[in-house]
Amino acid sequence: MKIKSILLLFILLFILVSCSSQEMSSEELSQPITKEDNNQASNNDSKELINKELPGEDKKENSNQSVNSDSDIYLEVNFLPESSARYLVREQLANLDFPIDAIGETSEIKGSIVFNKDGNIIKEKSNIIVNVQSLKSDSGRRDKYIARRSLETNTYPEAKIYVKKIEGLSWPLPENGSSDIQIIGDMDAHGVVREVIWDTTINFKENSVEGLAKTNFKFEKFEMDLPRVAIVLSVDNNIRLELKFNAELNYLE
Repeated sequence: MKIKSILLLFILLFILVSCSSQEMSSEELSQPITKEDNNQASNNDSKELINKELPGEDKKENSNQSVNSDSDIYLEVNFLPESSARYLVREQLANLDFPIDAIGETSEIKGSIVFNKDGNIIKEKSNIIVNVQSLKSDSGRRDKYIARRSLETNTYPEAKIYVKKIEGLSWPLPENGSSDIQIIGDMDAHGVVREVIWDTTINFKENSVEGLAKTNFKFEKFEMDLPRVAIVLSVDNNIRLELKFNAELNYLE
């Protein structure tokens, strides 16, 4: 009887121990994963991915890339004070038996034409500016009318030429001789922007160039009024412009 009681007691103890172990395992499995554990695992995975796919040298090359437009400049053609601009308009005066050219001129002209090493124009740096308020002719009365009515210089004091292209120009530039070229650009005058082509004769020297650029157009191209005053019987609807330029060559390489 004693032996049976002892065996029964051992069996009960074994059952209790087994149940207790199963409960502990269930609690460990059901315990939630904390945010720290999750972040640590994620960071470890990210580090492994970076080490495999992004070597340090390749990453440095990509981050150090840069662009500098000024580095493209090879040659600056800078206009000198000896340059001038003028307009010519054919008119018939009441006190003359023959037509004449009304001419207004200014030496207040500045600007540059900039090239890269391949001889192409760098457009954003190539422009010529003329102070049209300073245009003078042989008649003060004419100058006042042109300034007030045709050009409206109080509102539009400058004419600007944005050079886009030069056709027929030898490259590299020769150190002597002459050539006929065309300078093509957008001209901003009287608040209107239009493309203008300048037929140009250019003379080359070792460190400079000089020449004469000409173009012509009707008054309405830039929305200007045709002059009408009592002393003037007629005016041709044709404006001729001339740029007489002297420029130095400044090589930056």
